[in-house]
Amino acid sequence: MKLIDSNTEEKILEAAKAVFMAHGLYGARMQDIANKAGINKALLHYYFRNKEKLFDQVFEGALAKYFEQIQVFSDTSLPIKERIFKYIENIIDFLSEYPQMAMFLIKEISINPELFHQKVSHLKKEKGVTLVALLHSGMETGEVPKLDAVMFLINLHSLCSYPFLASPIFKTICTKSGIDWSDPNNEKLKSSVKEFVTVKLQQHT
Repeated sequence: MKLIDSNTEEKILEAAKAVFMAHGLYGARMQDIANKAGINKALLHYYFRNKEKLFDQVFEGALAKYFEQIQVFSDTSLPIKERIFKYIENIIDFLSEYPQMAMFLIKEISINPELFHQKVSHLKKEKGVTLVALLHSGMETGEVPKLDAVMFLINLHSLCSYPFLASPIFKTICTKSGIDWSDPNNEKLKSSVKEFVTVKLQQHT
């Protein structure tokens, strides 16, 4: 029996990630993944018997990385504002690695919300502190001013993810306007989102 080669498996997973992010579970084809990985389809099926098994591994890997980013909310050694700043850094770096992740999740959850729920339940065995819970705790201690925690969550995620969702639109606008707008490591984006947080968490007396 052949031995599993970790380099080949990693190459397949990277190719599958790109194809699934672009086309979703139902739009992706195993042949496209094999072509992207530079292998034949028979070898692809040797490593992953079907598309669903390959999708499961890619999807769980992406979600696991996302849950790694939110662990910072549980870091009591940092003030709440610094935890949120760290999360902004984490999530924007995450979306830089998975630029289609936001659209991918929206599309796949719309098609099969139960699948997403199952994956989240499986991965998140021990619930950490959520952003909403963190804000409510901060309001109770006075570290955070009174605010709508859910709207804060929606606004924060929108500011972090929409630039990736609408990247083709922004690129077209900049090109037609003659603007060469570059943002190495997304530093401008991170700074802009942190400005929103600073304003929202500013204590008003």
